[in-house]
Amino acid sequence: MTKIISRNFRVLCDFMDVYQFMIEVYEKDWRNGVPAPFLEYALSSDWMDKSLVHRWKLWEDNGRIVGLVFYENPVNDVYFSLRPGYEKLADEMVMYAVSFMPRVDGHLRFVIFDGQNAVKEAAAKIGFQQSSGYIEKVFDFEQSLNYSLPDGFHFVESKKLSVEKIAECC
Repeated sequence: MTKIISRNFRVLCDFMDVYQFMIEVYEKDWRNGVPAPFLEYALSSDWMDKSLVHRWKLWEDNGRIVGLVFYENPVNDVYFSLRPGYEKLADEMVMYAVSFMPRVDGHLRFVIFDGQNAVKEAAAKIGFQQSSGYIEKVFDFEQSLNYSLPDGFHFVESKKLSVEKIAECC
């Protein structure tokens, strides 16, 4: 029988385990939450408010991380990472976020990605509504790139790139 517990995040003790959890659950469409480097970058940056990371919450099944609620920047942007098969925790995770995650001017925003259906449903049950959206376009380079460029433009092999021209362009 599994015993799921929840506890607050301890940055000095839990970071590597959380990082590994995020690697394990990663899908390129972010349906299980953001990729691990997202969290690493935020925690190592000087622009993120780290004073409230003790409010982040972990869910563990016999010591194995299965869920995480955390903020990034701003502190009222709340993210959810959930291991597949543990969707039943979504209601509890959303309620925790509503009750304990920081707010800015009284506002709390959930950042939920397509495919995080259990989290979306849990948030909708308590009255949250989608206010915006974003579609990430990722090209699968296993497919051939067959795109006509406007006159005067052409593709250049990476070995033949001019660093000076790239710098000027960018």
